[in-house]
Amino acid sequence: MNYLRTLFTDNWHFNVFYALLLLAVSTLPLTTFLMLPIALLMLLNMIVEWNWKQKWQNVKQQQAVPALFFFLSVFLIPIIGFFFSYNKSHALSAFDCNLWFLIAPVVFLTYPREYMTVKRIRAALKWFSIATIVHAFILLSVASYKLLKFGDDSSFYYIKLSFLRHPSYVAMYSTFTFFILLYFIHNYKKHLSRATWFFLVFALIILMTLVVLLQSKSGILVFGILMLIWACYLIYHAKYKILWSALFLVVVLGTGWVVFKTDLLPVNRLQETVTQVKNHKKNPYGHGSSEIRLTVWQSSWELAKKNLPWGVGTGDVDNELCLNAVKKNYTNLIGHHFNAHNQYLQTLLAVGIPGLIILLCYCLYPLWFSIKSKDILFFSFGVILIFNILVESMFEVRAGVDFFAVLNVLLWQLTSLKTTNLTNIS
Repeated sequence: MNYLRTLFTDNWHFNVFYALLLLAVSTLPLTTFLMLPIALLMLLNMIVEWNWKQKWQNVKQQQAVPALFFFLSVFLIPIIGFFFSYNKSHALSAFDCNLWFLIAPVVFLTYPREYMTVKRIRAALKWFSIATIVHAFILLSVASYKLLKFGDDSSFYYIKLSFLRHPSYVAMYSTFTFFILLYFIHNYKKHLSRATWFFLVFALIILMTLVVLLQSKSGILVFGILMLIWACYLIYHAKYKILWSALFLVVVLGTGWVVFKTDLLPVNRLQETVTQVKNHKKNPYGHGSSEIRLTVWQSSWELAKKNLPWGVGTGDVDNELCLNAVKKNYTNLIGHHFNAHNQYLQTLLAVGIPGLIILLCYCLYPLWFSIKSKDILFFSFGVILIFNILVESMFEVRAGVDFFAVLNVLLWQLTSLKTTNLTNIS
């Protein structure tokens, strides 16, 4: 209880906001059911506070004006897409899905630095991490029960393992949590008790195991890329422990080789992808997940080129893809309502060149700011953002929007505070 008291202030508006924030980050890995009402309550709390001039001064005090507009800009995509849509009702649904792109920067960045401190932001990241670890334990425990009770070893694989939501999102949350824990171990190892140290190492093993078992291709790819980045980072920043860093790199490469070569799971989806890509010319309309993705990318690119510079509108993307599948006789797409399975193509098709420029700015800003600030955690998040939306239209579902919108702003604030030497504020 004393720990919780230190996180709150004598400002009850901030206390309401911060309690809602902790609720949001601690439920996001499990479900997005509460995220919309939390966003609306945050907005209502902000309106009731009614101190707009002071809030603008808070933004300027944090030197957050450029960040505010970068983060807000992505909310322009559904606005622009609405006006170019024939299906207005479908286009309207994009607004509530993208609401956190509006709420997170407008609410988070308008509280003063003495409230949004390093300690409070780290606490939010810890709550998110704990929730993700709990989620991992739930999934693995249920799978273990099914194996012992029914002998179903497939319960440790892909959709059967990730029964609460799609494996790609669970893998993404687990990957980011893995590197949050690694970040805390690397930076605060001298302050960790032995029990905490063992728990964190055990959690790292659990999260890495879960990412492999989920067999999300994008999840494994991004995890592998970040492991290599972190191996290089540790070698560079721990020269006095070069052998440990080199060992970490060997473990990374060895794990990657085992993951790609293993036949323990019902299907190795990485090997399956390589096979499907190699056979794509011979079998261009196959029904494997990678073959479907390649076809829908082709269809999305064809439509996007035809509808430049403004796109077809956010409300008409799915219908246009279905019509194009019939017109071009893409037999593996006919009868299905696929999105573009690539947020860059999805945005280009929906909102054209303006939307793609906005999206690229939103995605590249974390990389630029983290490199400028020399912050590996924010950089890791930027890598997760750029690569995951390359193979999924993650801004079309709340599980993607809520994760990126909330954590992007929190990580920017954390990095900004450390960069400006304000870590002593608590």
